[in-house]
Order: sequence, then C-alpha cells, then structure tokens
Amino acid sequence: MAHVRERNGTFTITCSLGYDEIGKQIRKYTTFTPPPDVTPGKALKLAQQYAALWEDKLKGYISLDENQNFRKLCDWYYENIAPTVLKETVLMNNRNLLEVYAMPTLGNVKLKNLTPHMLDGFFHELLTNGRVKQLYKLKNIHALDGKKKWLSKEKHASSVTVARLAKGLTAEKEVCERIAAAMDIRFSDMFIDGVESRALSPATVTRVRKNISSILSAAVRKEILTRNPVSKTTPMSVRQEAEAFLDEEQSVILLDALNGCNQQFKTMITTLLFTGMRGGELCGLMWPDVDLENGIIHVRQTLVYSPIKGERTYVLQTPKTKNSKRYIRIPQSLVALLQEHKVYQDKQKALAGNGWFSKDMVFIGATGGFYGEKVLYTQFIRLARKIGLPEDICVHSLRHTTASLLINSDVPPNVISEQLGHANTTITQDLYAHVFASSKIKAMQALEMKLLKRDGAAQDERP
Repeated sequence: MAHVRERNGTFTITCSLGYDEIGKQIRKYTTFTPPPDVTPGKALKLAQQYAALWEDKLKGYISLDENQNFRKLCDWYYENIAPTVLKETVLMNNRNLLEVYAMPTLGNVKLKNLTPHMLDGFFHELLTNGRVKQLYKLKNIHALDGKKKWLSKEKHASSVTVARLAKGLTAEKEVCERIAAAMDIRFSDMFIDGVESRALSPATVTRVRKNISSILSAAVRKEILTRNPVSKTTPMSVRQEAEAFLDEEQSVILLDALNGCNQQFKTMITTLLFTGMRGGELCGLMWPDVDLENGIIHVRQTLVYSPIKGERTYVLQTPKTKNSKRYIRIPQSLVALLQEHKVYQDKQKALAGNGWFSKDMVFIGATGGFYGEKVLYTQFIRLARKIGLPEDICVHSLRHTTASLLINSDVPPNVISEQLGHANTTITQDLYAHVFASSKIKAMQALEMKLLKRDGAAQDERP
C-alpha cells in the first residue's frame, strides 16, 4: 500500500514496487495537493484515494480508456463477453432492460465518473420514479359492453386484455389506442393514465443493478476498470411474496374440470400438475424425451419466445439451470393419458397430410408446429375463472401446487428439489418456507392428537 505523508498542505505519496536485480528497493514518488477550503480529514481522504489509483496504475492496472462512456462499455460487453456466458435470449432481454432503464441516465456518463454515491442515487430514482411503460385504463368500465367479442375477433385486442380493461385494470398505450381507433372514439375521451405511482419494483431495480454490476465486473477482469463501484452501493430489499398454489381439494376440482376440455389441453395441465415442470419445459417437450414404457419424462430443453436477430419468435434452448436438465418419473395414469394423446395426435397428423409441419413436439399448434406458452396461459386462465379458482392462480401456480403437495406428503426436500430442477435444496426451502412451516405444524398437531388419544385411552383403563 502506498505511503501518504502530509507536509505544509501538500501530500507526498511513496509507492514501493519491489527490488531490482541488485536487491535495491524500487520506489516511486508523487505529490497531491488537495482543493482549497477542505477540512484536514477530507484532504487526507482525498489524498488516500488518489494514492490508491496512482498505485494501481504503477502496478499495471491501467484503464484502457477511462474517458469512454458507459454505453460504449456495454456495447463491448454484449459483443465480446456476454455471447460466451449467456444464452442468446437472456443476452437480448438483459440488453433491452438496460436500454430502457439505464441508458437514458448512464449512457453518456464517463466510466471514471461512475461512483457508488452516484449509482446509489440512480437506483433510488428508479425505485421512486423509474416506471417507463405507459399504462392506461378505461374512464368508464362499461365502455366495452357489447363490443368485447368483436374487438378480440377482429384482433384489435386479445380477449384477456379486453377482460382486464373491463375489470378496471390497465393495458399498454398501443393496444388502448387500437381499441379507441376501432371504436372511433377519441383516445383521451376513452382512457386515462392508469399508473398511480411511477415507482419501479425493487425486483426490477435489482435486475438492473445486477446487470450493470456484471458489466463492470467484466471490465475489472479485463483491466479496463480498477474497481466495480456497484459493489459499494446499497442492495435493494426485495420482499419474497408467498407463491400462489392450489390445495388438494382445488386440485381435484381442476382435474375433474379437465374432463370437459380438449385432449391436448387436458394432457398438458395434468402433466404440469403431476410433474411440477415449468411451462416452457412442457411446451418444449419432444416425443423422444418421453419414455412411456418406463414412465419417465426427460427434461432436455425449454421453449422460449424472445427477440432473436431483431424478430420475436419461438426457439428451443437449454433449460434454465444446469440442474433443470433432469428426468421425472410419472404415474401410470399420466402414462395412459400421454399414450391416448399420442394416438389423437397421430390422427391429426394423418388428416393434415402434406400440411403437417412436424417438429416431433409432444404438444403442438394446429399444423404440428410449436405450441406457445402464452396460448397455454390464456386457455388456463379462462378455465380457472370458469370453475371459480382464486384470481391469482395461473399456469405457473401448478408448479407451486406440485411442490406443496409433495411437501405435505413428507417427501424429502432434496427429492422435491430434484423433481423441480432447482439449482440446490436451499432454493426449494427458501421458496416454499411457508409451506414447510405449515407442514411442520400439521405434523406437530398429528403427533399431539396421537399422544393425547393414547394418553386418554390409558386413563380410561385406570380403575
């Protein structure tokens, strides 16, 4: 560490660089004069900061171009580093996230001016006023009465969006403009700003912070920067909400309701409930991954809808984590349902003839292509509302339902973690802490009942 000594308001800085070939110590010297009108303590602190930077430069940690701006560094990272460590879809989503939230403020800031204090201010501004999506809601929730089916049929808006607006919820400005134009009503007469607060969620700000930190850490490793200022900022406090899931009785209601649905949808929802697979893993399932003879599903890829080379499209990619590549044993009832589904699909293929676009997917679109997760979500929400399931239940809730049912069946956490494809058991226990706690209470109550019953029986036998 460089030695700092003050004399008559000027600081002398000495740095040792080891010894030369004859054993003589190599020393370098410089001076630092603090700005006028600063306190002695502040002057010393500034001198020490200057000394640390000067020492780094002497030892070879020299910034290639500390005057380049943050946008230029991001371009370097996403062109040279990210492609080797991130999936293409993740890379595109991360880059879009920073383009929306970081670039307007940080894009033209020089790297040498990125300080912990400045970044803390930036993250706080995102938390309080960072929302950029323009969301609107109807001035009158009855404005769409009699037009709902027509709007979705003519593809001015999806049925889900129309239903949201009719409940007083929000939709993005673009779709609201389409609806107003289709109904020949002035936009301002039909819609109002639906965002009461411009605050951005802590989870989103944490994602922004994490991505900026990854870029700056890569710059440190490549000796473009001497340190990552994000490491000195204050992390966001992200509250982990309890995940929504169905109880045993609601799960039975859902399974009964599936008997009135089409073959493919019934098979998809049943498979999710019995396996705990993610929606993308289910939609990415191929027949070679399904071993019906031994009752095993191999999870080898996931289907994602993401911007690739400027276009949004469906692509198959490796699962979320290393442990997401796994196999799941399935019950005989699900094996029989999948066999039935295979027969049904083969009939559809024969009817389509040359119009069949085969990708050997287990779950398919009308002509054999990909079946998107968004379509599955929409269909499930429609059924869930019809049979009276809770408002916060969605397709992903079935994964949490599987976990909760396994926990309450006293299945060990490591087995549950393997089935769900979590990176480790800690994630499973943290994510479902409330379910584990509830299960422990039930175990305690069952033990109490058993012991009290036995104790009561013993008392009855006393003379």
